[in-house]
Amino acid sequence: DSNGKKTRFLFHIKTLLKLNNVTVENRRVEQFRPDQPFDIVISRAFASLSDMVSGCEHLLSSGGLFMAMKGVYPEAELAEVEGRVELVQSHPLQVPGNEGERHLLEMRLS
Repeated sequence: DSNGKKTRFLFHIKTLLKLNNVTVENRRVEQFRPDQPFDIVISRAFASLSDMVSGCEHLLSSGGLFMAMKGVYPEAELAEVEGRVELVQSHPLQVPGNEGERHLLEMRLS
């Protein structure tokens, strides 16, 4: 995350929970170049699916998955990334204390 306040919080939690296998990066995802690509990239309210794919596809290993949290099922956003990603599965979610629609989308690069 490029927001220093958020990354300081994440670093604090990492330290409290002694999560030695977690690294907190304070930079924009487009500039982040990991030593090894990831099997899964998880996004919560990051951006449109098109922006997520464009900004994060360099982070995925071959066969890796995008896991994107969305509210109402994003038909229009999925149409925008058709041919770039394959929707593997959509999981409707029920969030306690929240009446709104929520979905977790599993997507793989085409």
